[in-house]
Amino acid sequence: MTQPVDHGKTSVDCAANDPRRIADAICHAVGEQHYKHWFTERSRFSIFGETLQIFVPNPFISNWLLKRFRSNFSKAAVSLLGPSGTFELSVDKQLQDRQSVDSKQIIRVSESKLAKPATQSSGPSPSSVAAAIDGVQTLAVRSSNRRRFRKFTSLVTGECNDLAVMAAGQVAAFPGERFNPLYLHGPTGVGKTHLIEAIYSELRQKQPNLNVIYISSEAFTNYFTQALETKTVPSFRQRFRNVDVLLVDNVEFLDNKRATQEEFLHTIVQVIEHGGQLVVTGDRHPRLLTKHREELTTRFQSGLVCRIESPSEDTRRRIAASLALPFKESFTQETLDYVARRCRKNVREIQGALNCLHGHYSLNKKRITLSRAREILGDMERECSRLVRISDVEKVICDAFGLTAKDLRSKSRRKALTCPRALAMFIARKLTKSAYREIGMYFGGRDHSTVVAAEKRVQKWLKEETPLELPSSCRGRTIAEVVQEIEERLLSLSA
Repeated sequence: MTQPVDHGKTSVDCAANDPRRIADAICHAVGEQHYKHWFTERSRFSIFGETLQIFVPNPFISNWLLKRFRSNFSKAAVSLLGPSGTFELSVDKQLQDRQSVDSKQIIRVSESKLAKPATQSSGPSPSSVAAAIDGVQTLAVRSSNRRRFRKFTSLVTGECNDLAVMAAGQVAAFPGERFNPLYLHGPTGVGKTHLIEAIYSELRQKQPNLNVIYISSEAFTNYFTQALETKTVPSFRQRFRNVDVLLVDNVEFLDNKRATQEEFLHTIVQVIEHGGQLVVTGDRHPRLLTKHREELTTRFQSGLVCRIESPSEDTRRRIAASLALPFKESFTQETLDYVARRCRKNVREIQGALNCLHGHYSLNKKRITLSRAREILGDMERECSRLVRISDVEKVICDAFGLTAKDLRSKSRRKALTCPRALAMFIARKLTKSAYREIGMYFGGRDHSTVVAAEKRVQKWLKEETPLELPSSCRGRTIAEVVQEIEERLLSLSA
């Protein structure tokens, strides 16, 4: 049996996934009479990645068709997808419920009946059969057309992922010979899935004769559960253990799944001991997989364990530039630099920020400037944060200017205190939405008119881009830069 692919992470050629074309290819491969008997109104087809998927009502039909038409299905897959095309037979219980087919009676059909010439058939043509199944295939076609597998060429490298990229390249070039198993781990959104997809793409392109399975641990669990329910565990084991390369994403999904962990352990032992390559990704180091069997975690540690860190600012700049290429006319360079500075956690955060900005650009076709980006992303982040307290503002202002809370609330009118105090009142009004009177009372028992005056004063500084002239770490920077940094600190505290 050829390999399954994780359906949530697949690509497809739109032309190849035409339902009529798939039906014609299978009909041509097995013959019109066999197609009419075994597939008409009893099956559905779709293409995921480089795999032709054939869905039938139950395991009995699946096993019989695999034995009878294995080579025919392979020819159909190659005709649709090229030399690297493969096929997979799967059971779809919805077909069983819809058709209520008596599988045992179907299997007893004599070979003489199956061998009738195609000219004797009075059934519908392949095109009409394909039209009948268009409806049930629509969802599969649409869901499989989300995106293509990513490649090494689209990966931005830096100190955060150099070792992992090198190891992945070696695995793709020499599967089963170096770094086996390869375990990639790190926080969400740092490129683990990108790397494992790149390995898959490279192997399918450069070594199409290898039997490669790329699957998530969730999909592996679902296949195993289905095999237990349908009593087809031997077929399941043959499918996953007789492979050249096994790529498994998000292994942390197996936490506390003892039966699946046992099966997965035997699977990877079989793959590795027979010269196959194993690549696994997870969100933490194998030693921290405390809800996994020790035999599994020690297997992961026996190869090369690579951590992928969050990208540095320089790497984030290059990532932002790469992601912005399809709509580079939307942003100024200063905007991209701002996004790179602001989005420190992972690539998805950068991608989400750029998508948000591009959405605003699409409304009026006005290029997103630095000031506009600050406004848009600031509003978005505030909507996702809990309410900031006035005490939080006071603490961050004191840290930024090297003051104490007593200094900030004092009656002193020294410039070294009045400027930070005005900023504190302005930011407190902006982020906490507290009343002027409440803010004034907090900062030394002042009345509301003092807070209104402070707010207008800071707004003027922002408009004129006034530089700070205070003996502190903020000296020489504009008010806008200081306000931005303080707001980011507050929002990170309240996230």
